[in-house]
Amino acid sequence: MLRFVFLLAAQLLPPVALVLLGWGFQNLRTFLVNPARAGFAAVTLAAVVAAAFCSLNIHPLRRGARPLGSQSLQLGALLLLSFALLWFLPFADHRQIFTLRHEYWRYVGLVLYCIGVGVRLLGLHALGEYFSAYVTLQANHRLVQRGIYRSIRHPLYLSLLLAPTGFALVFASRLASLILLLAWIFVLDRIGREEDMLIEYFGEEFADYQRRTWKLIPLVF
Repeated sequence: MLRFVFLLAAQLLPPVALVLLGWGFQNLRTFLVNPARAGFAAVTLAAVVAAAFCSLNIHPLRRGARPLGSQSLQLGALLLLSFALLWFLPFADHRQIFTLRHEYWRYVGLVLYCIGVGVRLLGLHALGEYFSAYVTLQANHRLVQRGIYRSIRHPLYLSLLLAPTGFALVFASRLASLILLLAWIFVLDRIGREEDMLIEYFGEEFADYQRRTWKLIPLVF
């Protein structure tokens, strides 16, 4: 349990610190004045509590038994970009830089962020020890078809579309559409590579699973 708490804190503290640093530590009270930002903080805290309560297996750097290619470089670039946005979006919102005019976008963002976080928690809970930030397979890997994976093959990628876009909109950023576009490019590339790997490894079992499920959104895609 202590190891899990340490791992969770190590992954959570840098993003939280960047958000607060971007906003400005001397003005934290004003951060919560806006209901959408306050809701974002509450949802994030609730997600951390849920992850701790469920003891989610969240180690992202499991390399598995498959060749990784240039994935480490790609993920490193994605991490740096994510950290930059975690700092910049609150910074820009506080100073009204490149922000959207209408406040309702913040609440649209909060809804997207809530759904994205919820989907991610469900995906992590179902995936368990097979979760990795890399497109790879773990030792004795089994095809997960329980929980949210009964209907969606890639819920964690769906969360990468929803949560970052929602985060940007909570801070009323005009960059939200660009973030969504980049997320789509990343996700579609990863889905293609991952499904090729899974069909090669699991064969007909995965082909049958493909026929019964949706990639990201039930009844849509």
